Order: sequence, then C-alpha cells, then structure tokens
Amino acid sequence: MIEHRQPDIKNLRIIFFGTPEFAVPFLEALIHVGHTPIAVITQPDRPVGRKHIIEETPVKKIARAHTIPVLQTEKINTPLWIEKISSLKPNLIVVVAFGQIIPQGILDIPSYGCINVHPSLLPKYRGASPLQEALLRGDTETGVTIMHMDANMDHGPILAQKKIHISPQETIETLRKKTTTIGVTLLTETVQALLAKTIPSIIQDDSQATYTRLLTRESGKIDWVGSAEYIERQVRALNPWPGTWIVHEGKRLKILKTSLYKKTDTSHLPQGSIGKKGELILAWCKTGIVILEEIQIEGKKPMKASEFLRGYPHFFPHI
Repeated sequence: MIEHRQPDIKNLRIIFFGTPEFAVPFLEALIHVGHTPIAVITQPDRPVGRKHIIEETPVKKIARAHTIPVLQTEKINTPLWIEKISSLKPNLIVVVAFGQIIPQGILDIPSYGCINVHPSLLPKYRGASPLQEALLRGDTETGVTIMHMDANMDHGPILAQKKIHISPQETIETLRKKTTTIGVTLLTETVQALLAKTIPSIIQDDSQATYTRLLTRESGKIDWVGSAEYIERQVRALNPWPGTWIVHEGKRLKILKTSLYKKTDTSHLPQGSIGKKGELILAWCKTGIVILEEIQIEGKKPMKASEFLRGYPHFFPHI
C-alpha cells in the first residue's frame, strides 16, 4: 500500500518531452497540479495543410501560452543536446509521444529518472501505434502504462497501469479520449508517489512483449482479401490518419465509415466487387460484405452513401 505523505517538491525540476495533440492534456495536467515544467522539448514546427503553412506543434502552443521555455530539435541524440539538457539540471523528465528515441545520456541525468506514458498494457503493444493495433485486432480492452524508461523501446520497469474497456464501435478518436482522461490522472498520481518514494516498480516480462508498426499513408489502403470484420475495424482504427482508402474506376476514394452487411445475400461476387443496392453501397471481401456508409471522392467533401449515389448515380453498378 502506498503511504500518503506529502513529497517535498520545492526543488522539483521537470522537463516535458512531447509533440502532438495527444501529449497536450498531460502537459496541462502537470501544470494544473503545480508541477509546471522548467522547459518543454518538442519536435520542429512543420508545414501542414494544402498550403504547407508552417505551424507550431500542439505542445509548443500550450507551453508558450504558459510562458514555459521551448526547445526544438530534429535529433535529440547528439552530445550537444545531452549537454543542453544536463545544463538545465532536471530531476525528473516526463515523456509523452515525443517522437524520438531518448538516448541513454539523457536518461541518466534526472535523479528521479525519465518516465513515459504509453497507451497500452505493456509489455503488450510496444512501439508507435498501440491504440490502432488494439482496434485492428478486435481487442476488448487496452490501457495506459506509466514506466521508467531505459535504453530499449517501451521496455523499462512499470510504475503504474490502468485498464480501458474498448466498446464494439470504438474509433481511434474515442479511444484516444478515454486514454487521455484516464492517463492524465494516472500520470499526476504517479509523479506524486514517485517523489514520495512510495511507488514500487515491476520488471516487464519480455517473453510476453508484442510490437506495433510505424503507420504510413500506405497502411490505410484497404485490401479486400481480408475479412469484412477486419476491414470494418481497419476503418475505425485508421481514420482520420493515415485514413483508409481504395482506388475505384481510376479515382481515389477515402472510406470514412463502414458497417457489416449481415443480411443473407444470394450474390456471390468476387472479392473487391463494389455495387449499389437501393441506397446501400456494398463491398465484397474475402469473407463477408461491408456497407460503405460514408465516403469521399478525391477533391470533394465527405458524403453519406445515399448522397454519393445521388451525385454519382453511375459510379457503382447495380447488384
């Protein structure tokens, strides 16, 4: 049982490493409980949108709003940056979706170590896309892990863990919201217990480890050789990024929402066949049929199937 005594935080010096929107609530939570970082390290600003306008990272925007010094780098693993971090004299580093491997030279600096928020129940789903992987595999639960970092990816001792239920129609966006809601509380509680030196750590069982891939735009290409159940999960897991898509009649179509066609159908069309039946757009998979409920043709806005069929009545054949 954790003893409840107030840690001495007068000399607490936190550096926060993070980049995307996912990391923002965790930075805000630290600020809210009085653990405002002395500095934020984030990736460089990058061009976004069709006009390629340079935009600050989400974490940088929040840091600047709270007048927290911001440092940005494309490559943290250099002697210069190790020395720069050391000169700030942090005694705790918090890492949330930074996007780079933290070198051992930085991990060795803070007396309380470096802790990382990872959205899975480690050692399951180490790597870059744990929430997407949980959805792709049809898992019924995932979780958040707070771990002490070491030189290997998502490998260090576990400090705290909490499970999250995955509902049947969960999307990556709703699952991220669940993760941050639970994760921010878990992080602040873990920091308090860590400072009080009242939290145990558990070595991960490497024999149970699984790994996830780095997603690219090609990861969202739908291959009808899969089952209807898998493709429906793929659409929920990979939208809005990298997005799920097909090429049909020479046009790129984003597939934004699907469901399973559960009625008995006498048509046995080859996998990859797509056609309209009333106001439905149906796609044949290796096993089963999916309903394409919302799609977007290149250069146009997203449309529900019925709206698409009115605007493009001859795009799909009758079946």
